[in-house]
Amino acid sequence: MDEFSKTEQDYLKAIYQLEEKTDKMVGITDVANYLKVSAPSATEMIKRLAKKKLVEHKKYYGVLLKPEGYREARFIIKSHRVWETFLVEQAGYQIDEVHEEAENLEHSSSKRLVERLYTLMHFPKTDPHGSEIPAERFWEGEIITHDLNHAEVGHRYEVVSLSQEVKDFLVCLNQDQPKFMTLSSVLSDGSVIVRTDDDVRFVIPHFQKNGWQLKYYSH
Repeated sequence: MDEFSKTEQDYLKAIYQLEEKTDKMVGITDVANYLKVSAPSATEMIKRLAKKKLVEHKKYYGVLLKPEGYREARFIIKSHRVWETFLVEQAGYQIDEVHEEAENLEHSSSKRLVERLYTLMHFPKTDPHGSEIPAERFWEGEIITHDLNHAEVGHRYEVVSLSQEVKDFLVCLNQDQPKFMTLSSVLSDGSVIVRTDDDVRFVIPHFQKNGWQLKYYSH
């Protein structure tokens, strides 16, 4: 497990979510109100986070996440939303039942576990409420790289690199290089239909499949 306590993670997540709304330093009172704690309690915790170099704290101005604090907040957001997705899609929960469960699970889950669940569900883009799941990886273990010949139908892959022939092919299609794509189906001649995260579908000829290098995180 990481060195952050549940309370520290809650504060980092709260500051992150408030920053998203204001795009500037967040007031201590705003943090206290968001977490339903007293202003002195919020000030004390923020000073602790500042000592750990997770936030920048300026008296009378407020607080702002530093890079490490931002990354940890993003992980907690991802953990929560991955768990909500898992509970609905795999455990049979209703959407209105998952928030409290995910609040508990988000703090007790290692980065390795969250990333394995994320991979198991083929990199979902959003949670059951429609909120975006951060796509960045917080644990980089067990990475498998292969070309499109070895891809499996229904799996979502990160596109690592393309051959020049494939790049030229995409230019002819007026299609940007996708960051992620899902293999939808395989045609009788070995060509494949893929779908990008923008829901664009196109056919890749069988003779170009080895020009696509894909990344997959095993589970």
